Amino acid sequence: MILISKKNYSNKIFKKEKHMLKHLIGVEISPLRSALIFSYIGGILLVVIGLTFALPSTWVIFKDDFPGEGGFPWILASVGLIRILFTYLFARGIKFLYYLIILLSVVKVLELFVASSAESLGFAIWYVILTGIPEILLFISIFSSKAREELKSL
Repeated sequence: MILISKKNYSNKIFKKEKHMLKHLIGVEISPLRSALIFSYIGGILLVVIGLTFALPSTWVIFKDDFPGEGGFPWILASVGLIRILFTYLFARGIKFLYYLIILLSVVKVLELFVASSAESLGFAIWYVILTGIPEILLFISIFSSKAREELKSL
């Protein structure tokens, strides 16, 4: 039987103040920067999903009642590009875009429920997981106290 002392639990790996992406890339990243990374990921996913539905494909086949063959996929791709642009401009120093990034994330979370409510269970599961995880991670990062302090110091 192996006993684990309390010292092992207080190891610096398990401390709360360590950031999410430190163990993934080996460099400590502030919560605000990790929120920007998740915003980029969310924007790229929107562009990829929008273009996947908009462009002809052999592995995406639409039913006759699919409402978005015309404009909806292009709206997804456009919103993704706008989100990437807002994130880039915020990183360059335009502070008010911080609130627009949060607003776009809130709209995206609301859109998750609307988009998955009328679709099949398979679509709902992969769409919510694929596009919802970056939004949740963005909210965790951007609403942390350290991210707010960093925003005030900019």
